[in-house]
Amino acid sequence: MPRALPSQVFRFIASIPVIVLLTALSPALPQQKPAPPSPHSQTQEDRVKELETRLNAAEQKAASAAMEKDYITRIQKQYETYYEKAFNTQVTIVSVLALFITIVLAIAARFGYQTFDRRIDTALRETSAQLRTEFNQQLRTELETLRQQNSAQLKAMGDGLTERIDEEAKDLRTRSRYQFDFAQGMAAIANDRHADARAAFRRALKNYKFAKARKLIPPRSAAIALHNLFVQFPKEDEANFGENARNELADEFYNDLGDELALTTASLTWLGPLLKERK
Repeated sequence: MPRALPSQVFRFIASIPVIVLLTALSPALPQQKPAPPSPHSQTQEDRVKELETRLNAAEQKAASAAMEKDYITRIQKQYETYYEKAFNTQVTIVSVLALFITIVLAIAARFGYQTFDRRIDTALRETSAQLRTEFNQQLRTELETLRQQNSAQLKAMGDGLTERIDEEAKDLRTRSRYQFDFAQGMAAIANDRHADARAAFRRALKNYKFAKARKLIPPRSAAIALHNLFVQFPKEDEANFGENARNELADEFYNDLGDELALTTASLTWLGPLLKERK
């Protein structure tokens, strides 16, 4: 800031307007002897004195203001210096505290991380052991369940296979017996043993009826066996074959052989009227 002007310079500058004013008021007169002071000149002197008084008061106020301003400036500088030092001190303290807290947190984090890591490792080991135990137990349970299911399935398959084998064996025996009895009937026909032939064909038809539900023997084969059976009556007793055939048809054995008997009438036309009488 600019320094305050000296009081002599300030007084000189302030007196310049007064001098100019006095110079303008005083007329330029040739040199003459001094005249006695007039009332008008006395008034000008009083005015000059009054102006000098005011100028002195103004100079004192200006000097006082300059001193007060200089004092305020020094006080402001002192406060600025003080607050700057206080601020720097606080910054230093905060920096030291921050560094200290950082170091403490780093140490705590290091030990805390190690402790946390150990806890995680322990928890993982315990969980892994528990999972292995549960998995082994579940595996044993599932294996036992699977073994039981397999045993049940194998037993069911074995029972089903045994049942199928038994059925196949029964069917094979039925077909074999049918063929055997049919062959015996044919042999008896060749030897003119008509009664034996009828008995053999009747046994063959019995096997056919036994396996009729499973359709092991075709109905056409049964019709042939019926033809061979009833054709024996005219050969054995031509005079009474109709009555003998009627008596044969009256047997309940032929109740479920209606379709097969109908097929037989195609080759034995005389059997048709007997069937109608039977109905």
